[in-house]
Amino acid sequence: MGYSLSASYYLLKPLSLHQADFEEAMELCQLKPPYEVMTLSVMADRQKLELPTEKILYIDYQNRMTRIHTEERVIPVSGGFQEVTAALQKDKRFLPCYRGILINMDYISQVDSQTFRLINGEELPIALRNGKQLRETYRQYVFSGMGGIV
Repeated sequence: MGYSLSASYYLLKPLSLHQADFEEAMELCQLKPPYEVMTLSVMADRQKLELPTEKILYIDYQNRMTRIHTEERVIPVSGGFQEVTAALQKDKRFLPCYRGILINMDYISQVDSQTFRLINGEELPIALRNGKQLRETYRQYVFSGMGGIV
């Protein structure tokens, strides 16, 4: 019986004699930022907030109010839906699943023909007009190894 090894670098002991090699190894192992957009700057209650995008479940626009949904709370923010979500449009995790709803695909746990179910149990509608394309985009996202349930 054997085992597999995913080595990134080999170090010689004692490390004190090979400090430069150790530093190079640490640099090679350093993970790149996993997200294209790390934070979202918004105004809420007349205060500027820097929200980590990884915490956002979805953003919606309802009754002329843009709201950011996280696992902990719902944050009403100043600004229109397009203005608030503009930065996230280039982030592959976020999918406009319905008019006025931008969903973080990392939090989708289940998909059916009409809804995306989130890990917290909430269900968000899938647009009828391009539902097939939205479901396919989600499938490609998951199978590309970029996402799935957080």
